[in-house]
Amino acid sequence: MISKKESTVGTLVKKKMFAPKLHRISFINLCIVILLSLFIVVPFAMMFLTSFKTMTEIFEAPSRPLVSRIWPDSFSFNNYRLIITGEARQLNGVSFLVFIKNSFITSIGAIVPAILMSCLAAYGFSKFKFPGKIIFYYMLLMLLMIPMEMISIPLFQVIARWRLVDTYIGIMLPGAISAFGIFLMKENYDTIPIDYIEAARLDGQSEFGIFFKIIAPMSTGAMMTFLVIKFTQNWNSYFWPLIVVSTESKKTVTLGLSKFTSDLFQQWNELTAAVVLSLIPTLLLFIFFKDRIIRGLMRSGLK
Repeated sequence: MISKKESTVGTLVKKKMFAPKLHRISFINLCIVILLSLFIVVPFAMMFLTSFKTMTEIFEAPSRPLVSRIWPDSFSFNNYRLIITGEARQLNGVSFLVFIKNSFITSIGAIVPAILMSCLAAYGFSKFKFPGKIIFYYMLLMLLMIPMEMISIPLFQVIARWRLVDTYIGIMLPGAISAFGIFLMKENYDTIPIDYIEAARLDGQSEFGIFFKIIAPMSTGAMMTFLVIKFTQNWNSYFWPLIVVSTESKKTVTLGLSKFTSDLFQQWNELTAAVVLSLIPTLLLFIFFKDRIIRGLMRSGLK
């Protein structure tokens, strides 16, 4: 029989034999990660630097050296001043901050009911038994396959009948219910043992009390993930606001960005400055909730 000492020696020998190979694999993985990161970071860096250039610098870039193509001659904040004050020709006197404010209002206004209704509906699908539960759930999942363009006409007719065209509520209403949110939260609730709920019922807690005091705190990670995804989706929405909104002062950030492009001319310097400003809210949201999402996902749903 092999002694414990011989087994330990054999393990150490194997580790020394495979150590160089593991180091090579780690180095290759690191190179792949760096390469993929460059594909993401470089376009954003070029966009950020372009926002400080003039149109002359942008058009002369192909004939310049490589560094001069990327780096601006002088960091001028004139592009940001024009879009913030509304002096840019494409904005017709409306500050770009107005579009950001409108997107912020409509995104937050749609997120609150979406999270509440998605969590309550997912809790019912996950922890309750009722006739037709599976059928209703799969019918709900089928909504994920239907694009917004297919239901835009009947949806607009409903909004027009309720006299909500060209209003914040008209923009927010379609995003107040999310089939993806119900699916995401149900999958999270399925990992929470039923013992917590049964123990709370024995203690006399109501179903709403169980949800808000036990289930919700255990699923904060999934909630924060859905919040970031839903906010980004609402913030980037273009098709529905284009149909519903006609007043300049109520247009969203995506409609504001579309003003800088046309078939005849594109104001690239002002467009990139506007894009940089439009990215700030979503970037701050992710930075603020990043740690809470990770901690929540690690804590919630213990089996």
